[in-house]
Amino acid sequence: MKKTLIALAAVAATSASFAQSSVTLSGLIDVGFEKRFSGDANKVTGNRNATSNWTISGTEDLGGGLKAVFKASTSFNPDDGTLGALSANTSGSAFGNNDMFVGLTGNFGTLRAGRPVNTLAGNAFFANGTKGVTGYDANTVLAGLVANAGSSVYVNNAIQYHSPRFAGFQVQLEYAPSEITNGDDGYGVAVRYDNGPLSASLVSYQGAGTVQFTTGSGATAKTIPANLKPKSVTQLGAAYDFAVAKVFFTYRDDSNQTSDKDTGYALGVTAPVGPGSIYASYNVAEASGSDKRSIIAGYKYNLSKRTQAYFQLANGNAALNVSGAATAKSSNGYGFGLTHSF
Repeated sequence: MKKTLIALAAVAATSASFAQSSVTLSGLIDVGFEKRFSGDANKVTGNRNATSNWTISGTEDLGGGLKAVFKASTSFNPDDGTLGALSANTSGSAFGNNDMFVGLTGNFGTLRAGRPVNTLAGNAFFANGTKGVTGYDANTVLAGLVANAGSSVYVNNAIQYHSPRFAGFQVQLEYAPSEITNGDDGYGVAVRYDNGPLSASLVSYQGAGTVQFTTGSGATAKTIPANLKPKSVTQLGAAYDFAVAKVFFTYRDDSNQTSDKDTGYALGVTAPVGPGSIYASYNVAEASGSDKRSIIAGYKYNLSKRTQAYFQLANGNAALNVSGAATAKSSNGYGFGLTHSF
């Protein structure tokens, strides 16, 4: 449950109109236990059902249908107290390592700048989000496809525009300059449809070239991005709610990879059962020699509107080679835990 910390109305200096402003603190803590494969140590871990975070967000009514908005969300690891990593393609951790932005929203749509959820991740459809037993989840088998696009769930130094919805359709645009000499700027273009039980999206995405190296010396020295001209990733996603169950599908094609490791997909389903829901997902990522495959499933039991207990199972083939395993082999994992939001 979100709590409003500050809510006030102030008379504008140049008129008698009111500008309504509010700031909200919200967050979530998720901690569980997991055993990932035979021989793996027992582990107390966080963030396998949802990402633990504390978030400050707010709005200000500027009048005429225009509002200023902001958000600063910081993830953390509740099992050891450390902050979450800043992103997949940078090192360290920091305040606002989730999404952090400021923007304007109104009849024209929404414009924001900072570190928002990237267009690729924001339009993927997974039955269990990007979570599950560590190393087996849907995001893991798809993540390798966008490594050359410099992609993570959030994008640094970005400007995004989301249009208003017309008959269920929305256009989303993203621009992220590399901010380095000879670097490649990033971009994202998406068309999304949400109407009734159907949601669908088509995305073309390229991450910014944010790493560089120097070759030669003296007058011949030249600075070159390490990820030379990352090519775009094409992603197609869809979800349909049949009421008794909801089906999810996400497909990605990375044009910068060879043909035997350039595509991947996740097919999943969720269904209400008792006071909670079950989920299952089958995930594939092409790889040289043998494709990476995993199956994940679980049950989420709602103890209240804010507290959820969960149990998860996972299986992966040898090609998946779950991180930490001594040798590449098929493996099974499981986990359980508790999530509380505030």
